[in-house]
Formats: sequence, C-alpha cells, structure tokens
Amino acid sequence: MPTHVAIQPGRLYPQPGYTVQIDKEGKWTSTLIFLCHRTSAVALTPRPGAPHPEIGFIVVSQVTITFNEGDLAEIVCQYAGVEDKDDEKENAQFSMGLSLSEEPLLSHIRYKDLPVKEREYLKLIAAGKDKDDQGNKLRDKVTSDRGKEALAKIDRGQTSYYSPRVTWRESWVRNRPVEAEELNKMGKIDTPEGPAPALADGRNWLRNGCTQNQDGKAFRLELEWLASEREGWDSQIYAHT
Repeated sequence: MPTHVAIQPGRLYPQPGYTVQIDKEGKWTSTLIFLCHRTSAVALTPRPGAPHPEIGFIVVSQVTITFNEGDLAEIVCQYAGVEDKDDEKENAQFSMGLSLSEEPLLSHIRYKDLPVKEREYLKLIAAGKDKDDQGNKLRDKVTSDRGKEALAKIDRGQTSYYSPRVTWRESWVRNRPVEAEELNKMGKIDTPEGPAPALADGRNWLRNGCTQNQDGKAFRLELEWLASEREGWDSQIYAHT
C-alpha cells in the first residue's frame, strides 16, 4: 500500500532531475523546481543570487512561485552563470554590419582640396544664399573646376551623399561586469579583436559602443567598432591617450 508523505511547513522539497543548457557564448542556465507548503513559500523561496545546489558558479536569476490547490506551492528557479576560465573570450562571437549614412556633400574626399573661400561660398549657396554682404553673386566667386562641379550638384539639389558605414562587434559572457579600462577606450582609435575585415585607403577603427546585460552571474558584453572614412579618424581628436 503506497505511503503518502505530506508537505510539511518550513521545509523545501527539491524535485528530482533538472535541465542545464550551455549556449554558444559559454553561458550556463539551469531550471530547478522545488515544492513547499504554501505558508512557507515566501520564507523559503531562493532569492536572486542564491547559488545552485550542485553547480556553484551559477546563481538564481529569476523565480516563479505558483500556489496550487490545497496547501502546495511550486517554486521554479532559473539559474545563470559563467565558468571562471583563464581565457574569458574563448567562446567570443563576432559580427559585422554595413549601412549608409548621409553626410554633407562638401565633406566628401573629392572636395577636400577646395580653396577655403570657395568652400565657404558653396556652403552659403547650399544654405540658400545668393549674394554676399556687398551684393556680389556668390556663384561668380566659385572658379575652380572642382568647385564648379560641386556647385552643379548643389544646383540640382544634391547637398549630401551616402557614405558606407562598417561596424564590427564582439560579444562574450563572463562572471564580472564591464571594467573602467574597457570603458575608457570608448571614443578612441582602437584595433578590434577577431577576424575584423581589412580596411583600405587609410581607414581605421574607433571604439564606438559598449553594452552590458546581466543574467544571474553571467554578464554579456558587446563591444562595437566603427570604421572611418578615407584617411582615418583624426588622431588629434580620437587619440589613444
């Protein structure tokens, strides 16, 4: 004859068997189910940060309590974490993005050698001004071949152009948050890790972004680099130091 064991108040009953998952970045997750008397649920429920009973480097990230019929409460604990490894980027993932951004026409490298005055006149014309303060026609002061070429484009309404923007991203998980040294490289010329595409025409990379998401004891970091236009980022502005 089967024996019935009642759920006693003040005791937490782990249920046999549980699942463990490891994703491609090395993040571990696990789900455990506990039962207890409903009057003890609040007191006995594992809190976020509590360690897994068998896998010490993962901790509770989320808990769901379901109060069932009678005096039973079911507690579902989600755990997450990352192994402490010598090479935290062992499972790092890389991705690339390509988009177009709208830039002022006169910032194009084709017009970089325009005389300073002509550049000023063209900017005024693009802004809708026809004459200078003395009443002289601005377009009559644009005399260089390259200046006239830019003027023709402005006359037909083209005041900008689309410039390719290449981004490179690296993501990985570890057991600690982003550090000051990593944040201090933001906005600086930097060389990305991984198989980043080779850049031509003097282009280089700028550390452009950093995001962090925490799940239990797993911190997912993503770094982003932005490729420059031709001739690279201005080293006087975006220097390493």
